[in-house]
Amino acid sequence: MRPFLVMLFLLASGASAPAYSQSYLIKVTITGLHSDKGKLYLSIYNSEKGYPKDPAAAYRLTNAEIHSGKSTVLLAGIPPGTYAIACYHDENDNGKIDLNFLGIPKEGTGASNDAKGSFGPPKFRDAKFRLGSDTSLAVRINY
Repeated sequence: MRPFLVMLFLLASGASAPAYSQSYLIKVTITGLHSDKGKLYLSIYNSEKGYPKDPAAAYRLTNAEIHSGKSTVLLAGIPPGTYAIACYHDENDNGKIDLNFLGIPKEGTGASNDAKGSFGPPKFRDAKFRLGSDTSLAVRINY
């Protein structure tokens, strides 16, 4: 009888089992870097707003060292959803992507799904992927 009373009390008080928020790890391996100079900058977006040009609109930003033309970035605690990744090789380590007079990057860039833009940066819809488990992605830098 006692367990029944406890359950009745919990139901009446609105108590419920704790809800656990699910999150995942994304391992991104970036290859094709021309040199180990500078840093690799990576941003992950959870909507097309600002992708890939506005770092302020990114869900998360990070940078990583480069070793032997390759960099690996671990993004932990990412909730399930739809995302797109953009990255660039900041060879001169000035904290920004350098552009030529036409606005074309002079430093290497890459995106998830190897998305490429035509007459501009890649679109979110081409770079997006669905996250529902721990995931490994490969991104190739293009110069």
